[in-house]
Amino acid sequence: MDAITLLALIICGLAGGFINTVAASGATVVVPSMIGLGLEAGVANGTSRLAAVAGLATATWRFHQAGAIPWLLTLKATVPMVIGATAGSLWATSLSDQWITLAIAGSLLFVLICLITQPTRLLQQQEPGTDDTETKLGPSFYLLMAATGFWAGFIALGSGVMTLLVLVLAGGIPLKTANILKCFVRLSSSLVALLIFGLRGDINWLWALPLALSGMAGAHLGARLALSDGATQLIFRALIAVVGLEVLSFLWRLGLPQNLMGALA
Repeated sequence: MDAITLLALIICGLAGGFINTVAASGATVVVPSMIGLGLEAGVANGTSRLAAVAGLATATWRFHQAGAIPWLLTLKATVPMVIGATAGSLWATSLSDQWITLAIAGSLLFVLICLITQPTRLLQQQEPGTDDTETKLGPSFYLLMAATGFWAGFIALGSGVMTLLVLVLAGGIPLKTANILKCFVRLSSSLVALLIFGLRGDINWLWALPLALSGMAGAHLGARLALSDGATQLIFRALIAVVGLEVLSFLWRLGLPQNLMGALA
């Protein structure tokens, strides 16, 4: 690995860890960057999981130290997420890069539409009480968390946004609390995915290490920001920006802008 590649991985790790904590999927930065640096898409998908685990573990610890995690509620959301992630990670190794890219582009466009059309509910300011049992979760919530876990195991990109949408819109959890809860939920699913991708040989450990170390630093900064006043507005705006960039990134990878320009020429 040359110095330029190492520097690029460190920068990507910082950005990915920060985004994972403050908004949604840091893989938005990490995976496309690794592909651009020459890594195969499938290996990039697996390699990003170590950075996700390191960053989300750092953020979870910071939130725990601040007493901000509603643990009973978090564990209820984690179980179906892990079950889904196990199935999704196993399935990820059986599909071609082309199908994965198409699935990503379509799902991210759907998530972006959901974010734009549901701002009022996402921006609700009231926080739940200290008793986790005050938040009632129905069967649809658990099914949606399992489906989200499947996607998180299958491909990391967009899974953070989907997790937040389910927690807020299906679980009735305020955005700021859901963003904190999301870190442990995604940490658990990322650990499962890391194990499966590692056993399948789809992780470049030489690239994964600098990504993980810098991702921890980015997550530390992101956790401090996520606990600050006005975090709800910031998280929502970051979500819109992140998902918009994800959609544009994968439309570009599909070659749609190039084809359009060619047709107009």
